[in-house]
Parts: sequence; structure tokens; C-alpha cells
Amino acid sequence: MHTEKAYWLPSHVRACSTATGTVLLDLQRNRYFGVGRNETIALRSLAGNWQSLAPAPATFASDAEPLPIQEAVSIADKLVQAGLLSNSAPEPAAFTITQVDLQSLLTSVGHEVDRKSAIRWRHMVSFLRACTWARRSVRSRSLFLVAEDIGKQKNVAGAPFDNDRAIELVGIFRRLRPHTFAARDQCLFHALALVRFLAYYDVYPTWVIGVRTKPWAAHSWVQQGTLLLDANPEQVCEYTPILAI
Repeated sequence: MHTEKAYWLPSHVRACSTATGTVLLDLQRNRYFGVGRNETIALRSLAGNWQSLAPAPATFASDAEPLPIQEAVSIADKLVQAGLLSNSAPEPAAFTITQVDLQSLLTSVGHEVDRKSAIRWRHMVSFLRACTWARRSVRSRSLFLVAEDIGKQKNVAGAPFDNDRAIELVGIFRRLRPHTFAARDQCLFHALALVRFLAYYDVYPTWVIGVRTKPWAAHSWVQQGTLLLDANPEQVCEYTPILAI
């Protein structure tokens, strides 16, 4: 017999509710899946942690005709078979999810704020190491392992975020980047390389993946509070965060 707590979103699946349904990101397979509005309404009542991980936005229309319980359970069982739901409560993930503020006035490094600093050999070495790590992560690792790696570093560090130091280092990163790769259409690689580069100097911002559904797109960027480190507000305001560490 199925109960309200018979299903759970596992720790390797992130969910993001939109006006028309839900986007699921499987961090182990690096794949996105879509769930419609009617199915989302049913799953919100069946999955024990659905509403806490994917709260419905203000624009979500919940006045649709509810699915019969047998049909809702059938959908949930298919998601269990696909590895997107589980019949057991998830173990705590090795990374802590962060709330991202996209509603306040955002400031962009390199646009509104900047700090010039000399590039030294250690910066170039750190930059190349960061790019190597990011390239390997994009090509051969799951997002789940990448998230664990980033999350563990942040948890161990526990240092307060230094905005001025971050702005200075981002400026150095931006000046080194054109000599190595083009940022266009490489948002995930760019974000991971920047996160790793900053980590070498004990600066740990938030790595974000966001999605939009009309039209469909996914985007990755780095920010801390209202400070955008590798984007401007126009590039991120249409996205809803599905992963933020």
C-alpha cells in the first residue's frame, strides 16, 4: 500500500518547479528530464521531500484536475524505475545546497565593479590547473562527483567570503582567459574553472546551474550573494536555479 511518504527525491536528483511543471536534473547521468503540470501536482503529494526541494513558484497554476491516485502512483513508480525517485528516504548529500538571490539588485564583476592587480606566475599556474580540472570534470565526471568535490572543499574551508579579494582574482582570471579559451557556449566549463581557480586562494563562491523552459535552456554561472562573478544580470535573470553549491 502506498502512503504519502512512499516516494522521495534521491540526493543525486535536483528538482526545479516552473510555471508549467518541473525540471529534474539527474546529477549522476548529467541529464535533464521534464514533468508536466498535472504530474507535478500529483508528485507533490506523493513524494515526501518534493515540496521542500522544488517549491512551487508564485506563477504555478495548481487548479488542474487532479490525477486519479492509481495513475499518480503509476507515474511515480515509473520514475523510481528511471532512478529519478526512490522508495527510501535519501541519505544526506556530501554537499550543502545554497539559496541564490536573483531578485535583489545584482552587481557584476567586470561591469559595475573591478579591481586591477598584477598577474604573477602563481596566477598563471593556478589558472592552468583550474582549466585542466574543469576540462576533466566536464568530459569525464558526473555532476554529482563535481558537486561533492566543490561542496567538500567549501565545508572544510568555512572561511568568510572576501568580496574585494574575489573581485581582484576574477579580474586576473578574465585577463588570462582569452589566451586559453573562448567563454562563449562554455558556461559550465567556465564556471567550474573559475570556482577552482578561486579555491586555490581560499575564496569559495556559489556555483549555480539554472534552467528555463520557454525556450528550454540551461546555464551555469558563479555568484556570491548579489555579486555575479562571471555573468551580468541579463544573462541569469531568466533562469531558475536547480543546483547551487
